[in-house]
Amino acid sequence: MSDTDIKSSWLCSWIAPPLNADAEVLPKKIPLAGNTVRHQIKLAAGGAKIRLTFSNEYSETLDAPDSVLELRSVHIARLAEAGKPDIVAGTDVAVTFSGHESASVPAGSVLTSDAVDFPTDDLGMIAVTVCFGDLPEYPACHREADCSSWLMSGAHPADDFSPEEYLWSYFSLCRADVFAPESRKTLVCFGDSITDGAVSTFNGFDAWPNLLAASLLSDSNFSHISAVDSAIAGNAIYGGWGTPAVDRFKRDVLDVPGVGFAAVLIGTNDIPGAVSDITDGFISAYSGMISECHKAGIKIYGGTITPFGNNEHWASDLHERIRTQVNGWIMSPESGFDGYVDFASAVADPADRTKLRHDCDSGDGLHPSAKGHAEMGAAAAAALKKLI
Repeated sequence: MSDTDIKSSWLCSWIAPPLNADAEVLPKKIPLAGNTVRHQIKLAAGGAKIRLTFSNEYSETLDAPDSVLELRSVHIARLAEAGKPDIVAGTDVAVTFSGHESASVPAGSVLTSDAVDFPTDDLGMIAVTVCFGDLPEYPACHREADCSSWLMSGAHPADDFSPEEYLWSYFSLCRADVFAPESRKTLVCFGDSITDGAVSTFNGFDAWPNLLAASLLSDSNFSHISAVDSAIAGNAIYGGWGTPAVDRFKRDVLDVPGVGFAAVLIGTNDIPGAVSDITDGFISAYSGMISECHKAGIKIYGGTITPFGNNEHWASDLHERIRTQVNGWIMSPESGFDGYVDFASAVADPADRTKLRHDCDSGDGLHPSAKGHAEMGAAAAAALKKLI
């Protein structure tokens, strides 16, 4: 069969679920409006074409409910080196929207670009350079991205980009899809900061979903599966930062192009506020996710909640009992999950399994270190290769 005979379709290769910004994450030196941001993204899968999605969600709930987000120009290019704003000369390409280089995103909406002929590689680093016009005071963003973005005054889409301010959130840009053989499938890693990569290596792209993606791609039996990170730091099943997990699950898992699998590690942020046993609430939420995935033909795997016994805000007998009970249910045949990844055991201290192992602890007793992410990525790869 020739390449032209292979059927292709759109496949999510990168995702950054949006939430509303606040003053803490906005630029301090120059505004976003009228100026240019360069984002760096690491694609899980390569393809012959690419398209980008931008979000103006949440603006309809602000003081100016009709706030339109203007994209004056959007360009993509190959990034020369992760963590640095330089692009590979001669690779810059303009992105269009219904044939135009500028576009407006209505309040509460998302907008996907035209398909761009821009061949990309698996695990390729891409620069997305956006010149904003008007936008809401607090635009949609993916905060605490654990990698740099860069801001420059005026319109500077190509090689003449010299940052004036460094940021660490994605603004409006929320998804990249590639046109790839339809035999390829996306595995969505759904969670909170522990999945999003908090306290992993800054600009290192070594959170456990990144490491899982690389492991799958390196194995010919699983190289058709691309793992993407659909987590929000601070998110919780029933609250936290951004839209609660039970409400964003459709957008950030079920509606992701090419999704065939999901790995769920969510609930850590529901626990510290608990004053009674909330295990049943976890089970109800997970059961709903499982049901929706199975209706859509998606395999879903549970992830055990990692230890937090050395964090003063999380640790208590009640909170540990909730974690233990929830993890026991996740690993039980009665859960309905198509299998599980025992993240907790991968990073637990053998001498006290309520706590993170010393070399896996970032220092706050809650978030895994880069070593912890390595252990979690290895555990995910080992388990999922047996399950898929």
